[in-house]
Amino acid sequence: MLPDASGAEVSLDRLIALASLAENGTAGGLSQGLSGGLSGPRRGDGGDLFDLRPFQDGDDLRRIDPAASARSGRPQVRSRHEEVERSLLLVVDFRAPMLWGTRGRFRSVAAAEALALDGWRACLSGARVGAAILRDRTFEMLPPRPREAAMLRISGAFARAHAAALETPGKAHDSLAVMLDGVAARVAPGTVVLLATGLDDPGADFGPATAALTRKCPLDVLLVQDAVEIAPPRGRFAARIGSRISRGQFGRSASPALLARHGIPARILRAADPVEAGMA
Repeated sequence: MLPDASGAEVSLDRLIALASLAENGTAGGLSQGLSGGLSGPRRGDGGDLFDLRPFQDGDDLRRIDPAASARSGRPQVRSRHEEVERSLLLVVDFRAPMLWGTRGRFRSVAAAEALALDGWRACLSGARVGAAILRDRTFEMLPPRPREAAMLRISGAFARAHAAALETPGKAHDSLAVMLDGVAARVAPGTVVLLATGLDDPGADFGPATAALTRKCPLDVLLVQDAVEIAPPRGRFAARIGSRISRGQFGRSASPALLARHGIPARILRAADPVEAGMA
């Protein structure tokens, strides 16, 4: 059982408690739905012998095994399993358009909890986990680190940043494209990027921004949607937008089509569903 918390609050206790769900889940420590799984820079040969075969033209001379060559009377080449440094970057959207919800949880809270669950899964599988926290005009970057201490640090940063976003909501915000340009400039090549966002204000350069990022890193999206975006109610409704009261209708979100158009893998995350539903 997770500790109780308001649907408008990113609770540090809940984010930490998600580690127990990750341990008991079916994911085996890897995030569900990530294209290519977790990957990262190649470190070179590992310690486990994978193959031993006769030398062929074009083989690296440094791979010749002297002992095996002496036994067989001809040069033998050794191959070993490559060690891969697996890294995951959790990118959470805490810009002002994410700070709302009509049922269950704010979209921002759903994003943070889903990313934390994926982060714990990856961490417990031995991956390095980092985070980027997007705010209205800036973002905070936590480089990937190993072990549980990394997720404890990320959980604390998520909770603090969300509380600050609620206390000082911005009157204006940068587009998602601008934010992703900043993330792409600082993330290490090969790091899997998992972005949780409602795709509000993607920006005119969203396509080029995501293309630049995906040339450097695998990108997956958790598309966070409120109940009214998934099944819009009929009729006209009044809403306060800044200092004005406006009336209008809800429409179905066009965000899934935008992601599909740019070939970006995405999972729909229903903000109203409890985080435990992500274990299915």
